[in-house]
Amino acid sequence: MLEPTPPRAEPAANEPFYREQIAEMTRQLEAVRDLPELPAFRSTGRLPAAFFEHFNAALACYDRLIEFVLAADGPDEAIQCRKGCSNCCIDLVRGITTPEIINIYHHVRTWPDVKQLFEYHRDSAELFMNILSVMTKPGEEPPGGRDPRIAEAHVRFNSMNRRCGFLDAETGCCRIYPVRPVACRYFFSLDPPETCSPLHVLYLERRTRTVHLPEEIHALLREIDHRFGFRPLNFLAGAFCQFAAEVMRTRPIQIGQ
Repeated sequence: MLEPTPPRAEPAANEPFYREQIAEMTRQLEAVRDLPELPAFRSTGRLPAAFFEHFNAALACYDRLIEFVLAADGPDEAIQCRKGCSNCCIDLVRGITTPEIINIYHHVRTWPDVKQLFEYHRDSAELFMNILSVMTKPGEEPPGGRDPRIAEAHVRFNSMNRRCGFLDAETGCCRIYPVRPVACRYFFSLDPPETCSPLHVLYLERRTRTVHLPEEIHALLREIDHRFGFRPLNFLAGAFCQFAAEVMRTRPIQIGQ
């Protein structure tokens, strides 16, 4: 689960149910985009309850779409992922958007261990940035976009086998599962779970399945990002600690009516 694959058309994209879910997801994200409170959020720290209602409704559409697409794949493309399997949850998860990280922060902000979560993700982000800095020449801008060094740095980080801070170590389950990012939702393994460990000899050759969203959905997410006027770091650990520290100043998000 290194870098989100560029959007492409799904084989089931012309099916009525698929189009229905994309149309509903579009409607929900447009409602988020058009909320008047978004541009002032950095100064007010306030968002209406409608933000979370519409955004999570859009994610629910995506979950239904994923189930439909995977069922349409047939038995030859059987997904091996099961509840409690967390071998892939050592990845930093790239492609995080502003509404996703706000949604995640809102979900965890009252947890008793939220400070520890912040510190753990900060340490993960610093480890990754240190790996990346070693691969950068003095005075050179940090690599971005689809620079191959990004993927290499992810492989090096993953080889450390450092679990995601949102993973429940006892159950192997995601603690933010209802609000997990798109990049966590769309990735599946077609090979046995043990091959998803970076310590496995087949780790880089394992077969995977990604359920793609059409470009119009990604364009809407970019519009929402633009309206917030704040673009967090591209990976989950960095985005979470950056948002909590730099934007919220440890204050909780206030929910208006």
